[in-house]
Amino acid sequence: MSKIPAKPDNLINLYLNPYIFLLIIEGKVIVWDYKNHVQLEIEELYLKRLIQISHGLKVATLSEIDKELLKEKLIQTEAYPAFNWKWDELSKIYHIGTQDIDGGKSLSEEAWVEWYLELCETIKDDFKNSFIEYVGEEVSLPAPNLSALQAISLWDVEEQRMTSRSFNGKSITKEQLSTLMYTSFGVIHGNWEELQAKGFKQSGYRKSSPSGGALHPIEAYLIVMNVEEIPAGIYHYNVIKHCLTLINHSISYDDIRNMLCGQFFAEGCSVGIFLVAHFEKVWTKYCHSRSYKDVYLDAGHLSQTLLLNTTALGLRTWISAWFRDTEVSRFLKISGGDVAPVFYISIGHGDKVAISPKLEKILNK
Repeated sequence: MSKIPAKPDNLINLYLNPYIFLLIIEGKVIVWDYKNHVQLEIEELYLKRLIQISHGLKVATLSEIDKELLKEKLIQTEAYPAFNWKWDELSKIYHIGTQDIDGGKSLSEEAWVEWYLELCETIKDDFKNSFIEYVGEEVSLPAPNLSALQAISLWDVEEQRMTSRSFNGKSITKEQLSTLMYTSFGVIHGNWEELQAKGFKQSGYRKSSPSGGALHPIEAYLIVMNVEEIPAGIYHYNVIKHCLTLINHSISYDDIRNMLCGQFFAEGCSVGIFLVAHFEKVWTKYCHSRSYKDVYLDAGHLSQTLLLNTTALGLRTWISAWFRDTEVSRFLKISGGDVAPVFYISIGHGDKVAISPKLEKILNK
């Protein structure tokens, strides 16, 4: 007896867009397609259909709802290409959601300049890029001493730079700290004379490190532990006055270790520096979340400049991006939202070793 041939599968496969999430705002459900940069308010029937499709669904014919979901690219009839990603959904959303902004838009050079001028015109009234200053007890800093930096080659500094996890508690001088602050965070070029000479409004300023749009949203908050002539405490570096402004008296190495998620490698450092982002300085001009990346790149530029300058002065450094954000914000007296810590650097005297004696002792038990 011969077998009856199987009927061809004429069913239509429906696949859910893997690049969407839901947002509930003021009683409305918003489906956010972060790959295609589209946000849509979605009704309950359409939402239920998306849930059904998320389980895997085959249909004989497309319903009207299916057709609308296809039109809005929330589903499709072919499987989506595999995407290799080992972190969580949150990181994937940001990674993909900030790509291809205005992608594929091609303008002539003249049209691009006209488009950019129109953009500047629309934001000029709201845009402010003022220097960050705090009211409080100030500690003046001496003039920076550039002789050590001028006496060593860039290559020698690059060759000597390394992450050290062994500080000995010895103090650095007030002049050394002043030199590091000015050369790493100061407005070393003064007014932007080129812009002024050509009739442009100066909306940014130049430092020894680059910054997106010359906005420089990263500020230095110092945890002074062992610096000659400066009481221990937490300070903000005022780039205009070249001074420190006291923010918090209370701080200890145990506090630092707790802020750094138990990492004890800052113990004995002379000063710790949290690089803190003031996001408002950026989002007023660059309103898309892609610019969030730029802020972290700015922190990286400043960190590298600080590390090289510190190495040129014969001091040790250790860096970390792992810390308890809320705890750090509490000590620095910042919001943790629009003003938030992004990086940490320890500076001081010590051994040029990647494995600290304390760590080595623990490992050898």
